[in-house]
Amino acid sequence: MMNWLSNNWASLVVGLVVAAVVLAAIVKMIRDKKQNKSTCGCSCSGCAGASSCHNKGLNKG
Repeated sequence: MMNWLSNNWASLVVGLVVAAVVLAAIVKMIRDKKQNKSTCGCSCSGCAGASSCHNKGLNKG
């Protein structure tokens, strides 16, 4: 087992780093969704597609 770990430590480290980056991106997306933030990178007030993207609360009539 130790021989395998010593031969593959670099691949294991890279795999852990990639997994951490993916996990951080997923956590950020979930937090942004809970805070009703846009994922497109612009504010919804100036967006032409805001009504189709975030229709919650826009048509309070």
